[in-house]
Amino acid sequence: MDPISDFVLPFQLEKVSIRGRLVRLKHSMRDILERHQYPPLVNRLLEELIALSAALANLFKFEGVFTLQVSGDGPVRLMVVDITHEGEIRACARFDEEKVLKLPISTTSIHPIVGTGHLAFTIDQNNIDERYQGVVDLSGTTLSECLHHFFRQSDQLETGVVAFSKTEGLNTSDYLAASLIIQRMPTSSGLSFEALEAESDGWLRSLSILGTATAKELLSGDLSAQDLLFRLFWEDGIRIFENRPITAKCRCSEDRISQMLKTFSTSDIQEMIQDGKISVTCEFCNQEYVFDPQILLK
Repeated sequence: MDPISDFVLPFQLEKVSIRGRLVRLKHSMRDILERHQYPPLVNRLLEELIALSAALANLFKFEGVFTLQVSGDGPVRLMVVDITHEGEIRACARFDEEKVLKLPISTTSIHPIVGTGHLAFTIDQNNIDERYQGVVDLSGTTLSECLHHFFRQSDQLETGVVAFSKTEGLNTSDYLAASLIIQRMPTSSGLSFEALEAESDGWLRSLSILGTATAKELLSGDLSAQDLLFRLFWEDGIRIFENRPITAKCRCSEDRISQMLKTFSTSDIQEMIQDGKISVTCEFCNQEYVFDPQILLK
């Protein structure tokens, strides 16, 4: 039931009002990273952001694109991940390579890497002009801690999350990144004091269990997702739903980029001409598109 593939696995606890998502990524992660050839430190942080994006996006009901973005004034200026409601994911980063390579490879805090900045997510619904957006300062030493800060500062449901990326010593069946998120759901206003206290205790217990989850557990290809969740949350009972596949896929195309270029002014297009042609490279997938300027200027 747990193929070596890329997926989001929804679950809920039976004895308390908690839902969750387990994300494991391997092939899609490799596809994204191999297209970019980023330094290891950038890869590690981007892997975690991708895993977190897949988990967060799956908490919302939408038809469109969910985007998670980290921006700052450090060596890594920008990281962007977006994922469609169908599970198609892509990612990219902008950074000062010279400054990144000067950082110790063992750097774990995000602040030497990203500096001072923000974490933001947006949901763009198909055929709806209104956009949902949340923004929070980068407060915490890891991306997971920054998300904790977001949920504490907003009116969102109480949430706990951890994320891990590849480590030394993993075998070929292991995953390259994983995340685990739990969320406390609203309870009935008619619950007794004892029932409310049990719900509160259950949430604190689940948060504590989440904190014990290790990179080895989440990334190990030898431990199925179902076995991992039962190992962690057996005390409160657990119901596991059908997994949802994640695939690496960019939405760029020659037609889309051509339509974008046609919105530019004649002078802008002429400035882009080199050796009689215009070349555009997609920042997400590194695919290069070449256009005849005369066709664009018609």
